[in-house]
Amino acid sequence: MPRARSLVSLVASAAVLGLVVVQARRLHLATTMEDDHAAYWRRRRRSPGDVLLVALGDSLAQGLGAVHPERSWAGRLADALEARAGVRVRIVNLGVVGATVADVLAAQVPAAPLDGPATVVALAVGTNDAAQDVAPEEFRRDLDAVCAALPAGALVADVPDLQRGAPQRHAARLAAVAREVIAAHPALRPVALEAATHRMRLWEVGPDLAHPNGRGYRRYGRAFVEALDGALPARTGRSRARRQRPVR
Repeated sequence: MPRARSLVSLVASAAVLGLVVVQARRLHLATTMEDDHAAYWRRRRRSPGDVLLVALGDSLAQGLGAVHPERSWAGRLADALEARAGVRVRIVNLGVVGATVADVLAAQVPAAPLDGPATVVALAVGTNDAAQDVAPEEFRRDLDAVCAALPAGALVADVPDLQRGAPQRHAARLAAVAREVIAAHPALRPVALEAATHRMRLWEVGPDLAHPNGRGYRRYGRAFVEALDGALPARTGRSRARRQRPVR
């Protein structure tokens, strides 16, 4: 019996040590990921391509949480464009960690090359607005201004499911607002991100426990690819809004 207890204790200790090592590696990855991903997207921006993909938004556009930044929704969308159209895709990823829709309007839209003849524009924003409990009408106002500035055919997502607690409730409310705003701009292509991210599993979460990992980003990428509807969007001017009723 003493020998059996010693064996069990040894196995338990090894298991605990293994978990500690895994978590330490996760924390190390989380602390270096932001700089590593930003460097990757700067390199990707300099790469040539036949089609330009402009990605707007927050850390989800950067792919934080995934070890490989090309696994982000922007990278997966670029892969789909290349596979469908048989072209090389250059990516200008203007997503910024912590960005809100107000930040996209103030900094990303003015800096974005939106009017090229072979340009695809995609936007996903709102998680930081939900985390900061931005008022729905403030979110509506800024998202409407962003959508009005985007070219026809741009892919615009609602807000992903934040899984639990107050952030999830805030995100659900902003997602509903986003769908109304996008619908008021019929030239844009809606991306059903909230529906795609319901009930994320533990193995779909990144090392920081706040972002998807490569597996989790499959859901995001799939939602954007489905919004493509099998064709590159036409570039025929800005979107025009129609009247909308607010979410109560």
